[in-house]
Amino acid sequence: MIGRAHLAALLGSLTLTALTGPAAAVGLGPLYKAGVTDAPDKGFWLTLLNSEPKVQNFHLYALDVDWKPIDGVVILPAVPRLGPLRQRKVLAVVRGLKPGDTRVVRVCAEPEIQEGTIHARVCSKLSARRIAAIMPDAGPDTGSVGQ
Repeated sequence: MIGRAHLAALLGSLTLTALTGPAAAVGLGPLYKAGVTDAPDKGFWLTLLNSEPKVQNFHLYALDVDWKPIDGVVILPAVPRLGPLRQRKVLAVVRGLKPGDTRVVRVCAEPEIQEGTIHARVCSKLSARRIAAIMPDAGPDTGSVGQ
């Protein structure tokens, strides 16, 4: 027998599911990822999920931490097409890192065609850091052997 508390929780979750159904149409993960590189570019693999029972095209794009569009991030593919209830890997590359730089960006995904009143969008926050240049040690001159 279901108690009143369990029934209320069940009804609450069903109501929440009904209200947020369209918002669950896209998934992207992980929601946060950080990485270090010694190159000017740092790539991140993300997983895009179509949780709808129909084929959908998705739009992927990059934003800064203040939610404004930015350049310097390449996403491949930028407009993937996924079958019903399918997932695939996408590559986000943060470009143009200078030695010692850290860039934090958001990569967002949304269905190309939105239905309903809820704008479905999910974003992953990526932190790319390039290590600082290391200067070779200018130790004692060992070029002359047998002095």
